[in-house]
Amino acid sequence: GEFASEFERRGYKIYAPTNRYHGKPEDIDIWGSAQKVSKVGLLDYVSDLVELVDEMDSPPIVMGHSVGALLAQLVAARRQTRGLVLLAPAPTAGMFSFYPSAVWLWGRYMLQWLMGRPMYPVSWAAWQKLIANALPEDISAEYYASLCAESGTAYRQMIFWFADPKKSSRVKYSKVKAPVLVLGGSEDKCTPPGMCRGTAKNYGKDGKYVELEGSDHMMTVGPYLPRTLEEIDTWLNEISGENK
Repeated sequence: GEFASEFERRGYKIYAPTNRYHGKPEDIDIWGSAQKVSKVGLLDYVSDLVELVDEMDSPPIVMGHSVGALLAQLVAARRQTRGLVLLAPAPTAGMFSFYPSAVWLWGRYMLQWLMGRPMYPVSWAAWQKLIANALPEDISAEYYASLCAESGTAYRQMIFWFADPKKSSRVKYSKVKAPVLVLGGSEDKCTPPGMCRGTAKNYGKDGKYVELEGSDHMMTVGPYLPRTLEEIDTWLNEISGENK
């Protein structure tokens, strides 16, 4: 969408892979894809992304939003990258994640997580109140219409990381040899600011945290996109200078 187009306009070559069994409702078999995705784990997604990175001519800057930001970290711990941009990142193993608003939002999926069933999109009311709570309704509705089912297995591995024998969501931070930018929204109820600050702290001096005042979880669309781009541009200039 517009987020990717902005970086193409800046001269970057963009790779925007679709996670396995994901896609817009008008482009995929919703029911069939949901049954397939329900069994997919975090490391399946990571394997697909690592394969993509291996095909590139040089180490990429990896950007991810929400669970995509968790996947970005897992990839960066396995392959060389030039940097990580983590937008409203979901928690890695060991991080505190039981913030009241996050529990209110995601607690309804407990059964799907435990049974490894597909997670269909939250209700419109929950979306408006807990995810896109600062977005204009027309933009919120357009994005909501693009949602598909997610994997209960992957979310179980993320939230109940202590019971996952594969340790799927555990990131070896010392293996990430690149600067990291973490953006959080002050009004984000899905991955609250404290969660995002915690992610930046995991990277010590290599981690930079910026909080977008007034932004909800959806910082890549709508009125907060310009500020998101501004902060990423500033950071890219900073790390470019460090590499010279």
